[in-house]
Amino acid sequence: MIGDVVSHYKILGRLGKGGMGVVYKAEDVRLGRTVALKFLPEELIESRIARERFLREARAASGLDHANICTIFEVDEHERRPFIAMACYDGETLERRIDRGPLSVAEAVGITIQIAAGLGKAHEQGIVHRDVKPANIMITPEGDIKVLDFGVARAIGSSRLTSAGTAIGTVAYMSPEQARSAEVDHRSDIWALGVLLYQMVTGEVPFTGERDIAIIQSILTAEVPPIAGGDDRDVSPLNQVLQRALAKETKARYNSVQDFIADLEPLAAGGEPTTRPLYPVRLRAQVSVAVLPFQDLSPEQDQEYFCFGMAEELTNLLARVQGLQVASRTSAFQFAGKAEDARRIGEQLAVEHILEGSVRKAGERVRVSVQLVQTSDGYQVWADRYDRQLQDLFTLQDEIAHRIAEALEITLMGQTSTGALTGERNPLFLSRAMGNLEAYNLYLKGRYYWNKRTPEGLTRGVDFFQQVIEKEPGYARAYAGLADSYALLGIYGIEAPRQVMPKAEAAAAKAISLDPNLAAVYTSRGCVRAAYGWDFHGAAADFQSAIQLDPLYATTYHWYAMYTLIPWGRFEDAAVQLHRALELDPLSLAINASVGLHRFFARRYEEAVEEYRKALEIDPAFAMAHFFLGQVYIEMDRCPEAIGEMEKAIELTGGSPEMIATLACAHARAGRREDALKTLEGLQDQSRQRYVSPVLEAQVHAALGSPEVALDRLDEALESRAADLLWVGVRPVFSPLRSTARFRRLLERTGLDAGDPLQETTEIG
Repeated sequence: MIGDVVSHYKILGRLGKGGMGVVYKAEDVRLGRTVALKFLPEELIESRIARERFLREARAASGLDHANICTIFEVDEHERRPFIAMACYDGETLERRIDRGPLSVAEAVGITIQIAAGLGKAHEQGIVHRDVKPANIMITPEGDIKVLDFGVARAIGSSRLTSAGTAIGTVAYMSPEQARSAEVDHRSDIWALGVLLYQMVTGEVPFTGERDIAIIQSILTAEVPPIAGGDDRDVSPLNQVLQRALAKETKARYNSVQDFIADLEPLAAGGEPTTRPLYPVRLRAQVSVAVLPFQDLSPEQDQEYFCFGMAEELTNLLARVQGLQVASRTSAFQFAGKAEDARRIGEQLAVEHILEGSVRKAGERVRVSVQLVQTSDGYQVWADRYDRQLQDLFTLQDEIAHRIAEALEITLMGQTSTGALTGERNPLFLSRAMGNLEAYNLYLKGRYYWNKRTPEGLTRGVDFFQQVIEKEPGYARAYAGLADSYALLGIYGIEAPRQVMPKAEAAAAKAISLDPNLAAVYTSRGCVRAAYGWDFHGAAADFQSAIQLDPLYATTYHWYAMYTLIPWGRFEDAAVQLHRALELDPLSLAINASVGLHRFFARRYEEAVEEYRKALEIDPAFAMAHFFLGQVYIEMDRCPEAIGEMEKAIELTGGSPEMIATLACAHARAGRREDALKTLEGLQDQSRQRYVSPVLEAQVHAALGSPEVALDRLDEALESRAADLLWVGVRPVFSPLRSTARFRRLLERTGLDAGDPLQETTEIG
């Protein structure tokens, strides 16, 4: 095209080509100025989506009049090829500048401030760039910054031009929400700015990998590597800013580029960032709260289950309110009985408010005192005291929820059967269908003991839920609790799976028939279907249903990863689901432990060690962290350390069959065969007294170098439908068996070697 005249532009030369356009330098013969013409590539002329995206760039950028945004003159078409006429700038791209070497902190910050200023103008107009990267930033000889290429920009709330599940942007600069193909807003651009700033100072992007999927996994799971300082520079203020700009959760990032600029400006002069708190800022359309367990002030001090139940019910109730973010039960309940400062709780749970209270029960009357506290300064937003008859309990919970919402300036809206908002202040209490107060009291006891996740707690939970069903046969949530209790008895190996798993599935089916909107029950049934029935199609469908009904239930994402994705070796997808679970429930010990277990199964042992060491720094008595760390050390051939970790785990708990089996494996790998056989005898003694999964003995025999005996035990596990057989294909100790015909047949019978049954449901979360 060089030398051609297009409209009133004479093409002078080619400047470059990208995925969405070919750019030429041209002379505007009418006005006598140099311009850049960007043409849609010939191969995309017939693509409706490509044409629309190309024109959308022009519409987006042309409405943005700002010194740091490339000026658009007009949009036209030449021989069916649309083109954009824009200002042509001398200078170089930021990409070329970085290629010459890292920038000083002051220079990098100055460039970032100018980019942020331009993006701020776009954000004011509701435009998110979505592809901020060095190649799209021009630096003029005068040092002025111009933001280019709004080709994948999108107006907030506009319709998609890409199919659901398609990630838009350049991988290294994608925010976590872009990588998950979730909805984005202006904070995705703030993330990309953080990546740019990091790259300018270091010459490298913070999240790397050999392939795109590895980069995405790093974006979703890895911490920001701190920039190293030196004798002549203190980079701690810069690292502080980057930690916030690159926070995984959008609500923990800067809420606007103006806030980002305010923290950057002092750095340009070698100063400190402002003293804004690093816990999440309040967002316009959403406020956040955590409900802490209530204190028992009853004379007999026997109402702990009632206090925990009251807090859990309020958590469930408030979680249904649009515009209100509620911390998960497991994370909030980590602070039970602890005299923690409100600000620290806010930082740990990423919430702006906490609800705390007390219960005093005497006879048929109950006094409930509650207060809503702002975590930024400990200021009491609202407080009240209620004296009620016990039969008024359901109404009381609903009333407290409404008062909280009013204090937070949120309107509780009722819904019609079709989901349309009615605008009426309708009761929202989840248990209002139960009329039997005695049954409800038993239900609270059942949930209280189930949440302990101990053998005794789960067994007592079963007993209490059965008592509820006897008194209230139509109460769906009692069946849900029964399903949860039976499922964990089987998965934890406390009872033989054949004895309890069918009961779990039957209870879940009954709960669903009574109330098909109970999300947690689909999660429980999905777990049973995967771990007991090896029905991965059904499990995936149940996890999908649970997420659709309640996208804020962390356990769904957690169990989807552990019981479906990891057994299939789909570690990248599992990492995404576990990250989402952690976003929702950051202090859950079970989810944090599973992150390390994911690394272990993926053979990423150093990362697994790091995860468990972090857990033990928080709680040195966390036995499961010692247990899992011991498994990792075995595969790293650090057997003395593995034995030490296993002995510590057994000391803390008394020793479960899983821990004893792993200790035997550690002895075997260390060459201490007699110790391994003696430990194995202890495991076999236990199996004569209680259920012990044959998979555990198989692990020991595999470690001892007895493959045929190990395969015999795995065949026994197959017949007993042992739940831990689910991970047989990814457990490192069984790697030497993978080439045998017997092991391959085992994988066939469990369905773990078939084609991917989850192909149609991978966009969960």
